[in-house]
This record gives sequence, C-alpha cells and structure tokens, in this order.
Amino acid sequence: MRHFFLVFGALIFICFNVFSQEVVKLLNKDNSIAKEAIVILPGFGDSKKGRKHQKEFFQNKGYDLYIPAYKDRKSLENCVTNLEHFYIEKKLDRYEKLHFLSYIVGSWTLNKFIEKNGERNIVSIVYDRSPIQERAPYIANKHLGLIVRMKGLKKIMSEMASTPYKNLKTDSISIGIIIESKASRLMRIFKNKTLKMGALKWDASSMNQIHKDNHYTWLNHDQMYTRFDIVGAEVLYFINHGIFSKDSRRNKYNWDPFLPYKKEGLE
Repeated sequence: MRHFFLVFGALIFICFNVFSQEVVKLLNKDNSIAKEAIVILPGFGDSKKGRKHQKEFFQNKGYDLYIPAYKDRKSLENCVTNLEHFYIEKKLDRYEKLHFLSYIVGSWTLNKFIEKNGERNIVSIVYDRSPIQERAPYIANKHLGLIVRMKGLKKIMSEMASTPYKNLKTDSISIGIIIESKASRLMRIFKNKTLKMGALKWDASSMNQIHKDNHYTWLNHDQMYTRFDIVGAEVLYFINHGIFSKDSRRNKYNWDPFLPYKKEGLE
C-alpha cells in the first residue's frame, strides 16, 4: 500500500507540465485601457484545476492576467528564453506596471530573466517559497529517477537540484515572500530523506531574498495553486500596497510541518 501511494504521489509531482496551457485573460476589449497586469509563473504543481482557481480569483480585480506556458523540460535557460518570447509576443511592455506571482521554478526563471533583461516595467513580485518543497527536485532526481527519465524531465530536475536560489537585488521592485508551512503529500512520503539533507530553515531571512515583507501561510505547495480563498487576498494586497495586510502572519508556525492538518485542527 505504501508503494502505491509513493508512486501516486510521484506521478502527481512529475506531471507538472504535461497539460500546461497558456492563459491570457484580458479584462478589457480595448487593451489600451488596462494599465496593469499580473503574470503568474507556475511551477511543478501547475494544473488545469490550479489555473481555474487563479483565473476565478483575479477576475474583476482590475488587472489583466497572464499565465504563460514557459516551462521547458531541458533547462532553466530555455525557461528564460520562453518567458522572453512571451513578454515580446504579448506586448507586455505596453503596461505601465507588471506584477508577478512566481512559484519555485518560476522564481528561478524570473530572477534570471531580470538579470538578463533588466527590471523593465516590473514593479512587484510575490515569491512562493518553501524550505521543504525546494528540496523536491533533488528528491525526485535521486529517488524517482526512473519516472523522471520516462517523463523526459531528467535534465531540468538535475539542474534544479543543483542550482541554488540566486538573490534578486533591487531597489525599485517591491518584493514579498509567502512561505509555505506544511509539506505536500509527496514530501511527507520522503520526510526522512528530506531531513537528511539538513535542518529546515524557516526564518524569512534564510530565504536568501531581499524583501519588503513576508507572510507565512499554513498551506502546502499543492494547495498554493488551488486555495486562493486562503492566500489570494494577501497576494492581491501586496500587489496593491507593496506590503502584506495588517492581519498577515509574519512569524513561523511552531509545529511539525510533516504532520497532517487534522493534527493542527485545520482542514
């Protein structure tokens, strides 16, 4: 039975971009009316269900919405190139302000994009970070090698596993960090192997990213795509104000992140 859940969880993780689709949601027929846009860079947990929740939440919020199919199986550099092509193709330079919400591989990609192309009209970034999930590429590459190779993801997983996060240094972009506080199902299965990689660091300062504000969410990585009823308001508040709300949780949770939610009295 445990072997079944192991394979099931692995398949959920590995299939992140098999059904990836580009999303463009223009709120105005006349594109010149919209002055600002939000670009979401999904990561390994991307799914049709997740994009549905993202589109529904940002509907009628005053922003055009873009979710590019930028991910590439071979390298992070190809991801950057794909994002460059998307930026040009969709004429994102016509907006006065661009706001990004980036998941893990999206954050690696976005930082390289800015390093290469400059800040342009990007005014805010909300990074989704996770001390646990950022170890997932290493876990998948080392312990799920057969499935990774079958899906043609060996190169990108190997690169992600060996590429440390590079701090984006900027004085003009407002940066917020949302920190996941629970392990996804896959990472719970590999708890022991994950912890053997070293102690988990939960302080925002350990994220190696200059930022104006941080928010701890009780969500795990999978839920960060679908529970916008929980996290969406904080993302939007940061985009609007450059900080998270006064009700935002800015201190880490004092719990075992690998325990199921029912142990904490949560859903």
